[in-house]
Amino acid sequence: MDFLDFLYNVGSAVETLPAKLRELIIPHKSDRPPEFSFLRRFVKKELTVNEFLSLRLQVVFLVYLIVSLFLVILNLHPIFLALAFILELGAERYTLVRYGHFLLDPEPYRFFYYGISVVSFASFLGYEILRRSMVRIEYYMVYVVLVLVVVLLFRWYFKQRYGRDYTYGIIEEVKNDLVKVFVHDDIAANIKPGYYWVEKVPDAEPGRVVKLLLEDRKLRGAVPLRILEVYLEFQSSQTSSEPKKASE
Repeated sequence: MDFLDFLYNVGSAVETLPAKLRELIIPHKSDRPPEFSFLRRFVKKELTVNEFLSLRLQVVFLVYLIVSLFLVILNLHPIFLALAFILELGAERYTLVRYGHFLLDPEPYRFFYYGISVVSFASFLGYEILRRSMVRIEYYMVYVVLVLVVVLLFRWYFKQRYGRDYTYGIIEEVKNDLVKVFVHDDIAANIKPGYYWVEKVPDAEPGRVVKLLLEDRKLRGAVPLRILEVYLEFQSSQTSSEPKKASE
């Protein structure tokens, strides 16, 4: 690349910068999902759009927690905590507004990540306030317990509002008395994406959507127990598993 090409690229970037900033601040729904070029460098296996979006939200939140922890350790001014929170919330909002409709069930993701981000920011900020007030160690212990209670209450409320003991999957293979079912990431059902084997039922055919009863295992996520319903339409594991018509 010669110097003139470099200047041209810089000029093009500056010219499009206002539009990009405007899109970040006021995002609009996209007709196409993102490329996930950054995440694909680290994820070896092929994931669906639903799984990539969920992973992006997890990475954004994890980075925010790490940055906030370092800010607390470095004892910087609380305004930096607020700045980190604003940037993280902006990144989540951009992803959920622009691409949230590509999630199979976007509302639980929206509530969870906005809610847990606010709880995390309030926890870090409260700790900074206590430290600058130079209170006794007993206050820190009470505060840690209080934060734990708030997190547990948030988790309980989320499960009460969105939690369910079922999810949907797509039959990938039928083998003897078992079927292999692909399940998308489902935060409301607390189940990880992947393939699961369950007992075969009548009308089970590759490509059909099924409703699965789940067993919730504490701290390990839910697993499918059995098939509750088999639906008429055929799907691919790369598409939505939400049913449209049901059969017995």
